[in-house]
Amino acid sequence: MSDKETTINIVAMPGGRDRRGGRRGPEELVEEAVSVGKLQQRFTQFMSAVEGMLAVEQPSTGAFQLTQIQFSAEISAEGEFKLLGSGVGLSAGSAITFTLERRP
Repeated sequence: MSDKETTINIVAMPGGRDRRGGRRGPEELVEEAVSVGKLQQRFTQFMSAVEGMLAVEQPSTGAFQLTQIQFSAEISAEGEFKLLGSGVGLSAGSAITFTLERRP
């Protein structure tokens, strides 16, 4: 292995989506090499924030209880993880889907 830090190339739209929330044309895509270390750090920060958001009493409704949570995120050209809100799923074809399940 060389002295150069391992990187992953991320192909994305600069700055995310256009002001109307739509996709930009493919001619506006950018490719950035982001170090694996930086991605690990940002993923850890993102998952810590998600964990904090989920640190609530276990919700239950009658005979049912929540055992699994699924959400989608995207990675920006700079390697930042961002939670996808409603209405973005169709236009974010490269989203990462996370499924969290309660420990027994």
